[in-house]
Amino acid sequence: SGAAPFRLFRYPAGDECNAMTAQTAFDLILRNALLRSAAAPVDIGVRGGRFAAIAPGLACEAVEIDLGGRLDLPGFVDTHIHLDKACLLGRCGHDHGSVSDAIRAVAGMKRDFTVDDVYARGAGVLERAITFGTTRMRTHVEIDPRIGLRGFEAVKALKRDYAWAIDLSLCVFPQEGLTNDPGAEELLVQALRDGAESIGGCPYMDTDPNAHLARIFDLAREFDVDVDLHLDFDLDPSWWHLDEVCRLAERNNY
Repeated sequence: SGAAPFRLFRYPAGDECNAMTAQTAFDLILRNALLRSAAAPVDIGVRGGRFAAIAPGLACEAVEIDLGGRLDLPGFVDTHIHLDKACLLGRCGHDHGSVSDAIRAVAGMKRDFTVDDVYARGAGVLERAITFGTTRMRTHVEIDPRIGLRGFEAVKALKRDYAWAIDLSLCVFPQEGLTNDPGAEELLVQALRDGAESIGGCPYMDTDPNAHLARIFDLAREFDVDVDLHLDFDLDPSWWHLDEVCRLAERNNY
């Protein structure tokens, strides 16, 4: 799987922290925060949406929040979720005998998905994730002639509307195959041109798994995006196509 383009924040250290202690132009001070690397609580100064100083007794007239010695950790990262298929249990029940049965059930339902419907279900999941401390998430989004770009448009709107709290990375992929699903590739290209940040694939759903994988890597190179594949459909490793994935990754310098 390709790594999501998550932002990293660098904590100042040593003399840099001490030099910044005298600065008062902070937007927010988090008082009495316990860090994993600190023996005693410290203050965290935030300026312009970034950590600007970490030291005890920061002086400023900014808004202050006293953490009371609670442990301060980086946000959680959810590397794999499907916001476009979230919260469907009430519609399809839970009587499917296998994963393939569940895929077929959703394939039938998604023809009727609207942008508003996908947005509302995805928003519910994002709000719960944010409440529990998730700040980075990669969501896969199905792209094919049945759903078209409706799911993608909804998730793009979620990315925009919840950017204040979470960085959402969009991975578009053809859940029901590629070489055997006319029109899917054209829609994938549209989504990649319109802001998708990575591309996925499901070789086990294609009548020609190797051609499926080759085209996914071709598109990834063309649009300079990461590849994030679904390969674990079955406990039988012959489904995984790992040899071909490794060959293509090496050939394409991924």
